[in-house]
Amino acid sequence: MSKIATFKHPGVVMDWENGTGADVSVGDVISLGTFCGVAQVDIANGATGPVSLSGVYEIAAVNNAAFTQGDLIYFDTVAKKATKDASKAFLGVAMRDKETAGTTAWVKIGYEWHDKAEKSITYSNAGTALEAGDVVKFSDFCGVAAEDIDNGDEGAVYIEGTFELASVTNASFAAGDRLYIDADGKLSKLATIGNVPIGVAADAKETAAATAFVTLSRDVNPRAEDVITYANGGAEIAAGAVVKFADFVGIAAETIAATTGTGRVYVTGSYTLTAVNNAAFAAGDLLYVDGDGKLTKVSTYPSIPAGICTVAKAEAGTTATVRLGPGIPRLATAQG
Repeated sequence: MSKIATFKHPGVVMDWENGTGADVSVGDVISLGTFCGVAQVDIANGATGPVSLSGVYEIAAVNNAAFTQGDLIYFDTVAKKATKDASKAFLGVAMRDKETAGTTAWVKIGYEWHDKAEKSITYSNAGTALEAGDVVKFSDFCGVAAEDIDNGDEGAVYIEGTFELASVTNASFAAGDRLYIDADGKLSKLATIGNVPIGVAADAKETAAATAFVTLSRDVNPRAEDVITYANGGAEIAAGAVVKFADFVGIAAETIAATTGTGRVYVTGSYTLTAVNNAAFAAGDLLYVDGDGKLTKVSTYPSIPAGICTVAKAEAGTTATVRLGPGIPRLATAQG
């Protein structure tokens, strides 16, 4: 019986033909489609030379994200830096921790890690053409396009992995914060109706930063303790409307029919709501909902406790962001 396969070599080096249109220097990271290697020698354009597919290398890295030993690492072929953004070419695994400001990282390159890096689904695009890296919204989670997908075509969408995405610039994120995609397609901590869960913050983000790293997850939806079932004895309640209770407020998760309707009401989470325009709010202020349904710092009747202000508001501002918190006291006199 003839051999089906004959051993040639261990496969740690590839003879690579440089068709990039530019010369490659020893130590350059080479994108090989779905993974990367490192040039062992200078390789002129059009020439063939050895590219390493294994080993540990110290590689230039982004300085806006920390790496933890064992993290899956990718390579941005434009910036020519290692990153945790899984929309880039797969590189390998972090061998040492890297602080956020660190400019190099130790990475064990190798395709053998690649199957752990990408989890995707086939998506039928019935809307606007997508580019690789675009966020794809589903009913209760989000993914990231792995490739360009034209209207009417099918393509791969990642539903696991860590990605650097556009973010709101009016809020800071802490590592582990639950994140959502807002109507503008940006990362947000607001669980407001219409914002779609996407995952958890992989690293801290400063308020003014325009991007953030998020680890995709389909388990970001509100926990059981975040939601109560409300029996509506009054007029129809629209999704996103404030629902008043005796000593706290919630936000309707869905339209709740009048008189005998029942529906879900969120009692935790951060929301942007209409606010009075005659007072400034500071982050940390206790907020209440007044008789007109607007956020205020006035705690006296008929105001009902709402939660804590998370983003400062100017006096003339007409909206504010509040983190709901049952247990906020109703004080005898007005604040501020």
